[in-house]
Amino acid sequence: MGIFDKLKRGKQTSKEKCSGIVSNAKKNSMTAVEYAKSFQKNFDFSERSIGDLEEILDYYAKDLLESRPTENQIWSMSLIFGSYLGEVMLKNGLSKRGYCWGIQNTGTIPLLMAGNEKYITPVDKVYKRLVNGAEDNVISFYQMAMEEG
Repeated sequence: MGIFDKLKRGKQTSKEKCSGIVSNAKKNSMTAVEYAKSFQKNFDFSERSIGDLEEILDYYAKDLLESRPTENQIWSMSLIFGSYLGEVMLKNGLSKRGYCWGIQNTGTIPLLMAGNEKYITPVDKVYKRLVNGAEDNVISFYQMAMEEG
């Protein structure tokens, strides 16, 4: 195998990139389901589970002050719980409105997108919830996004 074969294999089509994003989001959301069990919460992808998600994020947001995780650790948690939030949004109506996982051309953060003009940022929202606290509540974010989406 020559170097050009390696370079050619290394490039992903947008379809392959999108399927990777979807696969990672589903995997991350299942990790969130497992984490929730340690809090005696049942993440079942229902709207009701958003309240449980908020409780868990509140716990972690308060714990950040003491545990002082790295930026990468906070970002990893945001990907896990943000993926769960996004999957709940898709399963409860946004997929019927044309939303799916994707990334913007210049970005690396997974988003829920409908075409090139509309997008919702559940991973970003969870990050803000962890860092900023209750002012960035995911319940109100969920409700507003589901109404407007």
